[in-house]
Amino acid sequence: MPGKTGHHPVEVVAQVQSMELNLDYSGTYKLLLEDGSTIHADFTPTQWDHLQSMHNRGRYPIKFVGAGDYTDDRLKHITSIDLPNTERVLPPREPDQRPFWEYWVAASKRIPKKERDQVPPDFIKNLDHYLYGAPKRDQE
Repeated sequence: MPGKTGHHPVEVVAQVQSMELNLDYSGTYKLLLEDGSTIHADFTPTQWDHLQSMHNRGRYPIKFVGAGDYTDDRLKHITSIDLPNTERVLPPREPDQRPFWEYWVAASKRIPKKERDQVPPDFIKNLDHYLYGAPKRDQE
């Protein structure tokens, strides 16, 4: 009995190995699949920024969702990526590991209230001003 052949939906987890980028920011990723094989996935210029930030933020695999070409049940090429459903696959967090923001809150509580009260309310917005003397940004 012949396997799936032709154009079908795709959902695979892979790591970006390399890419070819065209002048218009369209291109092709070379993806390393979990089974050790490689395939190519095409992306459009409008997808470039999002995909680049996704694969540049670490060595985590990405779950690619889209459509691709199959021959005898084997995926040969991802021809389009469904960006809203494509996401990085983060490793599971240890049960006793706290999220980063909880460390931030705990550390900020160790700063005496008298010191915290001296921080200007626009400190984050005008960080460059307070650290380096840059002009202040307008209040919004």
